[in-house]
Amino acid sequence: MARRQQQQTFAEVAEIDLTSGSYDDFTSFAGEHLFIQTKSGELLPFELNTSQLLRQKMLDEMEEANVPIRVWEAKARQAGCSTHIQGWMFHRCITKRDEVALIAAHADHSVHSIFTKAKLFYDNLPERLQPLTKYNNRAELDFRAPAGPAGLRSRLTVMTAKSAEDARGTTARLAHFSEVAFYKQPERYFLATLQSMPDGPGTFAYSESTCNGSGDFHHTMYLSAKVWQDEPYPWMELKNKYPGDADSDWYAYFTPWFLVEGYSKPLLVAEDEFVASLDGEERTLLEKFGEWITLENLSWRRATISTKCGGSVERFHQEYPSTDEEAFSASGSPVFEKNAMQRQKTKHGCWCELCLPFAGAVKPDGNVAPEHGWYEIEDVSNYPSGRERIYSTYKPEVVEVSPGQGRMSIWKKPVSGDKYVVGADVSKGAGSRDWDHIYVCDLATLEQVAEWRGKIELDELAPICLLVAMYYNNAILAPEVTGLGAGLIALLERSRYWNLYRRVTTDAIGGPTVMLGWDTTRKTKPAMVGLMQRALKEDYVKIRSKQVLDEMEAYTRTVLYSKDGIDSLQAKMGAPPGKNDDACIAAMIATAVSHYTPGGMTRINSTQIDMGKAMDHRQWSEDDWSDYESSAARLKRRLSGRRRQ
Repeated sequence: MARRQQQQTFAEVAEIDLTSGSYDDFTSFAGEHLFIQTKSGELLPFELNTSQLLRQKMLDEMEEANVPIRVWEAKARQAGCSTHIQGWMFHRCITKRDEVALIAAHADHSVHSIFTKAKLFYDNLPERLQPLTKYNNRAELDFRAPAGPAGLRSRLTVMTAKSAEDARGTTARLAHFSEVAFYKQPERYFLATLQSMPDGPGTFAYSESTCNGSGDFHHTMYLSAKVWQDEPYPWMELKNKYPGDADSDWYAYFTPWFLVEGYSKPLLVAEDEFVASLDGEERTLLEKFGEWITLENLSWRRATISTKCGGSVERFHQEYPSTDEEAFSASGSPVFEKNAMQRQKTKHGCWCELCLPFAGAVKPDGNVAPEHGWYEIEDVSNYPSGRERIYSTYKPEVVEVSPGQGRMSIWKKPVSGDKYVVGADVSKGAGSRDWDHIYVCDLATLEQVAEWRGKIELDELAPICLLVAMYYNNAILAPEVTGLGAGLIALLERSRYWNLYRRVTTDAIGGPTVMLGWDTTRKTKPAMVGLMQRALKEDYVKIRSKQVLDEMEAYTRTVLYSKDGIDSLQAKMGAPPGKNDDACIAAMIATAVSHYTPGGMTRINSTQIDMGKAMDHRQWSEDDWSDYESSAARLKRRLSGRRRQ
């Protein structure tokens, strides 16, 4: 009993000492009183390294400015970020009263691995600085007395970010979100968590993650975040292009590999010999980051590429990016080739004021996108309501509205005699996070001419699809029939629209059967993806919509494995967590239908004919005459065969 009272006395003295203000400087407190465990298992004082000192400088400046701390960090692997943030939150919880800290990660093993760092800090504090704890287990460090109101009343808790429901009811002033790029429902989780967090000074929310491709929630939030310092660090190339949303409270931060302590190796040859052996990329790194990067860093880079990355520089870029742009572009598993997507955006994508990729962007030379118009499409037939209608009773008309206000975008109005294809992807209704998306392209050239995007119920979407198809010269209408699309195709079939897309399916019993609409299955999805991949690589598709291009850039592939870990030779393709792919799907449906429809792509990859030579037979070679005679013979045989029939 006496020993317990003595321990409680020590703890009470520790609490008074800790909250006195003498230990408010985190950097000095960490170096003197906190311990970390190295990869070799050795316990060492937590002395902040270069990358951590830069991060801490930003945090200290935010505190001095009396603003709520909101940081969104992209990073290289093993950058020491989690250890740093855990140390900062632990320090805050033991030097301030009534703090509540939340730690969230994408998987159980990750969140407990992070929390172990906080427990290690507590277990290795000098006894004179150990406050009372009520709970000290795998899920919580609670700095209260075992009974009664005494103690700091601060606590650290852990949570696995599996769903938004896990976050509801959680109120924290300090929050550390780790590996956000791998959360299952990142947008919903953050919406639920941040609503309960106070907005004032003294609060802290730190999101950090390695990257998992571009276009996902992590990438979007990083782009929209501002920069704390006057100018971004030289390795934050994306933030030079995307300075962020002025209304956002988040600040972007990036940690490149060469700032990480330990990513250095002694030179194996003389310095001048090593410098002479530098390749182009290594010289570029020295030129860009000369004051931050050393030859020893480059020596480690060479060894890591050879030993840990199988000799692949691309894999090194993915695991250890040098810039934020490299971090997002080198990671993930995009379905559509990066260079092809960039070419599509630069050459064909819309660059109107509302479609610019970032503020201040200038339309590239050679971009051929027509002017972007915003419209609403309406039925002006004045047909009486209250009765079922067929398509011929509709009369479509487009009404121009203010830029950005209309649900229908038009780059080219219908041209008499041209044929068009309309692809449609169906949402789960007006309250869904998905969108209804209609994509219109020229049948022969695969040029996108229009799109419609909104959130409405099926019975409202069906007439919109009809109006768009009828406006574009009674276009082929190909809605997706998978899932809720079955309801849409039923409504469209009742309208008796004559140009619904028809496909033939065959089974062993019933034989060939004609079905309406596009059915996305395990067989047809790879087909439409493959057709779009080829169209992009060979540059015979022309996509205008920023929404479509952004979703296609983020569209990812995940290889599926069996329970015993063997590659199943199948892949799951779709939008990253928290993002949509409805515009991408609608575009792929329209493109695939154009490939399968007679008359489609008639002007694609056609032979370029020298008309002067074609008209002057004196310029023909023997091969030209041979090709001409062969073509004439084939045509004669085909015509004679028709006559016999």
